[in-house]
Amino acid sequence: MARSYSVYADNIAAQNSATVPQAQIVSAATVRPKLYDLMLGSPSTPADQAASWAIRRSTTASTGGTAVTPVAIDPADPASLAAAMVAPSMSAPTLTAGLFLLVWSQNLRATFRWVAAPGKEIVAPATAANGLTMMNTVLTAAFNVSFTLEFEE
Repeated sequence: MARSYSVYADNIAAQNSATVPQAQIVSAATVRPKLYDLMLGSPSTPADQAASWAIRRSTTASTGGTAVTPVAIDPADPASLAAAMVAPSMSAPTLTAGLFLLVWSQNLRATFRWVAAPGKEIVAPATAANGLTMMNTVLTAAFNVSFTLEFEE
């Protein structure tokens, strides 16, 4: 049975960039992280501001940013072999050109949640430094975001 982990960031400034991620889950050579649940909202004062987001594949890990230790959802599970990082100050990883695995638009007044159908998770390869990135590709005005990414390995 797969082990499940959670990565979250609370109240961080949304980055508007087609190349710099808001968050990244990075594979190890021995595991294939599978993103199955994503929740994203904003603690900022509600306003009519919009953003577009995407999950993309990357073939290198970002540097900078804030390392986040994935938390085991079942406390009996061992530490995750995958690594995670969140903004700010992340560098741009090498993205797989033209490959967008999940794209959505969101108003600041709304919370977004995506849950994979069983067996249809977004999968990263079991290749060191490869991973899944969450990008903010369009931002109409600056605001903060809070999000949780849940994955299994």
